[in-house]
This record gives sequence, structure tokens and C-alpha cells, in this order.
Amino acid sequence: MIYLDHHAAAPPPEAVRHAMQEAAAVAWANPSSTHAAGRASRQLLEAAREEVASSIGASAADVVLTGGGTEACNLGVRGLAAGRIRVVTSQVEHPAVAQSVRRLRTEGRDVIALRVVEGRPPTPEELAPHLAPDTLVAIQWINHETGTVFPIHEYVQVCREHQARLFVDATQALGKVPVDVGALGADAVAVAAQKIGGPAGAGACWVRRGLELEPVLDGGSQERGRRPGTPDTLSMVGFGAACRLTRERLAHQPRVTELRDRIESKLLRLGGVLNGGNPRTGTVSNLSFRDWKGPLLVAALDVEGLCLSTGAACSSGLQEPSAVIRAMYPDEQWRAGSAVRISLGMETTEQDIETASHAFQRVLARGDA
Repeated sequence: MIYLDHHAAAPPPEAVRHAMQEAAAVAWANPSSTHAAGRASRQLLEAAREEVASSIGASAADVVLTGGGTEACNLGVRGLAAGRIRVVTSQVEHPAVAQSVRRLRTEGRDVIALRVVEGRPPTPEELAPHLAPDTLVAIQWINHETGTVFPIHEYVQVCREHQARLFVDATQALGKVPVDVGALGADAVAVAAQKIGGPAGAGACWVRRGLELEPVLDGGSQERGRRPGTPDTLSMVGFGAACRLTRERLAHQPRVTELRDRIESKLLRLGGVLNGGNPRTGTVSNLSFRDWKGPLLVAALDVEGLCLSTGAACSSGLQEPSAVIRAMYPDEQWRAGSAVRISLGMETTEQDIETASHAFQRVLARGDA
């Protein structure tokens, strides 16, 4: 089996699995309990919070632990929307952000979704006219399907100039580009464990100190009243262990980019058309094959031993053309229905790419779309 779906979830390294195995005897206890078992679980939880905070250049006190990246995005978007009457986003956001913004629209907010024509992110100049002190900008750092890198640092500057709030979905950025929320200057930033080899169901939302964050769940007063519910200490231990490896992941990026370029060039020669604008992260290639339906091509490659996807894993059950690619190329709708996403990580080897390239060649030669 060749795993090429790292943008959906990265395989957990041995260090992550070991950390979770070691913690399992203690982490089951409720970390809010004041007895010895609860205190032991709390110690593990807070150590994990410190690791998460360190990986994004934050203070642990400003990190809200959540039940995954989706919840972190919901908390960042809806939690910061209190008092805002306008929300600005893009047409190619992950469903965790897009659906949160959609809910705000049903609640009466004015929503503006900026176009991402041919994969080119909105410029700060395109963003600026929509900003005011009553505006929340909710936007991604790296696109989950194409790897397109948005100019987040420039967005921060223009948001500051207009006193608008900025939420950044960094779930695909952590481990691929340096993330330093202190230097970035956004108001809230979401990250997720499974994108860096941690367990699914663990995430975090950093919130700039001094900002009010309205909870999106009802319940107890955990996480300083910002996120009710008993945290999953064991998953957070895995998240913390994965965060300790982010520097290693960053160090692998040049090699991963070289491997991505290698398979991408071969697939372009086989008739693939590249989706998404530059700059891109080196971990992903999104291509469309005109004579194929994306899900059928993914299924045929699965038989050949390749694990990849057509887009966001959380939308895969819908079997609909990619909303991201459709928005990027409104005049070439065939791209969305025939797109496949190949995403690599530090575990990907040269042999993986060689084997995958040959598998693509065999399947595409059959032409049984």
C-alpha cells in the first residue's frame, strides 16, 4: 500500500504511538477532577497544551483545546463573530469554515465570499474594500485541496489598518510552513492533530489574549469557559507528541517538494491538468484528467494499491464534484468532476513515487472512465 493522502491525515509516527501507549494508564481520568487520578490526567493535558503552544509560538494560556480541527474552526469563526455584522471569506474554504460562515449568514450577517479565480488567492487590495471595524475575516492559510498558499501576513496588515478581526484556518499550514502566531498578528488561529501525525479528534484554537471568545457549545466551564466538555487527554497527549515533530516535518519539506514535482511532471505528461495557483506547499498536487470521473480514478488506483482522494475527506461521501475546484475554474467545470489529490508527507519515499507513477500510467492507459 502506498499512502498519498497526507492532507486528509498523516500517519502517526512511532513517537506519537509510544507517547499515547505510555499515557493510556493515566489519561482515562477526568482532568477536571481534583483527586489524584484527575490530577495525573490534568498534568498530561497541560503538558500537551504546552507542546501545542510551543509549536505555534504561543503561550499555553491562550490555547483552547478542542475535539478536532473542525471544532477549532467553528470556535474561531463563530466565537469571534459576536458583535460583527459582516463576514468576509473566500469561495474555497474547508467545509469547517464555509459551513460556519453559512450559519452566520442565516443569523443575519452580511457575508462576502471572495473569488479565487484559477486558484489565485484574493489580493490584499481585493480584500480591503470590504473591511471595517465590524468585520470578521475568516480565511485559510493553505488550501486543503490544491496547496495554494494565501498571503496571510499581508491580510493581517490590511485587517489591522481597517480594525477588522481575522481568523486563520491553519490546519493545513502547521508542519508545512513555519507557524508563529505571536509574529503573525491574527486574532485566532486553528490547528489540527491529524494533519501532523496526531490522532483524529484533537485540535486547538489559539486566541489573541484580551479578546472575548463566545463558546459555540453549551456545558461546563472547562478551557476557562471557552470550550465546555471533558477533554480527551489521551488524544491530546498524541497531539502534543506530534507537535514536537513539527520542526522535523519542516526540515523534510524540500525533499517532499522534489518528490511531488517528480510525480506531478509525469502525470502532466500523461494528460493531467494542474489545479491551483502559486505559491503552493510542496506536499500536494491536484490534477484533473478530462476523460475520467475523479471517484472512479481514485477507486481504480486503490485497486493498484494507492491511497489518495478527490478532495476534502470530510466531503468524500457526497460523491459530488469538488466545490473548491469548481469555484477556482467556473468556466471549466469538467475539472471539478475529474480532479484527484495526491498529498505527500515526510514518510513518502522515492520508491513510493516510482511505484505510484507506474500505477497511474497503467490505469490511465486503460481509459475505462
